[in-house]
Amino acid sequence: MNVGIVTTHIPPAKGYGGVSVTASVLTKAWAERGHKMALVASDESIAGRLRPQNVCLGEQVDVKLYRCYGFRRWGFGLGAIPMIFILCLRAPVVYIHGIATWPSTLAAIFCVLLRRPFMVAVHGGLMPEHVDLIRREKPHKWLYYRWLTFPTLRRAIAVHCTSETEAEGVRNVLGEDARILLVPNGIDSRDFAVTQYPAGEGMKICFLGHIQQEKGINAFIRAWLKIRQPADRLVIAGRSVDGGYFEEFQALVEQAQGAITYSGYLERGEVMELLASSHFLVLPSGLEESGGMRENFGNVVAEAMAAGRPVLVARGLAWDHLESVGAGFVFDRTEASVCEVLRKAQSVGDGLEWERMSWNSRQYVEQQLDPVKLGGQVWQVLKSRDQANPPQQPAEESSYE
Repeated sequence: MNVGIVTTHIPPAKGYGGVSVTASVLTKAWAERGHKMALVASDESIAGRLRPQNVCLGEQVDVKLYRCYGFRRWGFGLGAIPMIFILCLRAPVVYIHGIATWPSTLAAIFCVLLRRPFMVAVHGGLMPEHVDLIRREKPHKWLYYRWLTFPTLRRAIAVHCTSETEAEGVRNVLGEDARILLVPNGIDSRDFAVTQYPAGEGMKICFLGHIQQEKGINAFIRAWLKIRQPADRLVIAGRSVDGGYFEEFQALVEQAQGAITYSGYLERGEVMELLASSHFLVLPSGLEESGGMRENFGNVVAEAMAAGRPVLVARGLAWDHLESVGAGFVFDRTEASVCEVLRKAQSVGDGLEWERMSWNSRQYVEQQLDPVKLGGQVWQVLKSRDQANPPQQPAEESSYE
C-alpha cells in the first residue's frame, strides 16, 4: 500500500455530491499511475447500501466499506473504528477527504496518535461564511471544530484547498502560517462527449445541484424571470431539501408558468443529455442576500465545460478567471449583475461566438484540469513526507485486513 484514503461517501453512492465524486476522480487518477491504495468509506447511498464490488476505482485500490447508520450524512457507524485504525496503522501516509464527519475525524485523530503523516482536503468545510455561521449559531459544532478539527489540521502535512477563497478560510482559522496545498479538482474529460449547438428556439440554461440556499438558485430564478425572452427555458435537476427554501423554489417555478422545468434527481446518462440540450450551465452559489453561503469549487462547472458547455457562474468561487479564457460569464453577487450577464448570454446567439466558447471550455478542462497531472502534484507532496516517515510494516504487505 502506497497511500491510505478515507472518505465519508464514495461513488456510486447517490445523493452526496462533490466530495465523493472528487474522492473517486483523484483515486482513479492515482491508480492510473500504478499506485497501490487502500480506501475506507461508509456504505451509505440514498439508492441502497453499497458493496465493495460496486466501487470501481481500479485494481490498484483495495476498498473497505463499513456499515453506516443513524447520522447517514456524516457517515456514522462503529465499524469505522477498527477499519480506519488498521488503515492508519499500516499505511505509510494517509489522505483524508473532508472534515468534521465521523470517518474523517477518526482518521485525523488516529494519524496524530500513531504519528502517521496525513493530508486533509477540506472540501469547503472551512469556507469563511460557513465558519462564521457555525461560530454564530452552532456553539456545539464550534467546540467540535476547536477541540478536534483545528488541532488535527495543524498536524497535517498540508491542507489541500481547491481555490484561493477556500485557502483564505483555512488561514482565517489556522493562521497565516498554515501549510496549504492549492490544487484544483481534476475532471477526466474522456468521460464527456462534446455535442453541437442545441436545437430549438430561445436560450436554455440548466442548473445541476441541491435546491438549497448555498447554491443560490432561487435568487438566480428571480433575476432570470425579469429578463427572459418568451422562448427561453430553465431546467433544474437535483435533490430537493425540505423546508422554506424549497417551498419558495416551488412558488417561483409556478410563477414561471411552464418556462422552468424541475427534473429532480437525474442519473448520469440523463445529466449528459441535459447538458447536451442546454446552451449554458449556471452556478449561482453565494447569490442569496440572506446567508450568502458559497461552495468552494463547483465540480459541476468543470463537468459542463468538459462537455463543451460554457457556464454562468457567481464571482468568489474558483472561476473568477472564466471570462479571460473565453469559457463563459462571471456575475457579481447582485441581481443587477446577473441580469447583465444573462443579456450577454442571450446575445451570443447560435453563431461562431458560442462555438468558440464551447471549444474554449473543453480545452480548458483538458489542459488545466487533467486529474492525472493534478493528482501528481498532490502525490508528490504526500510521498515527500512518506520518505521521511517509512512504514512500520513489511514492504511486501499491502492488505490491511
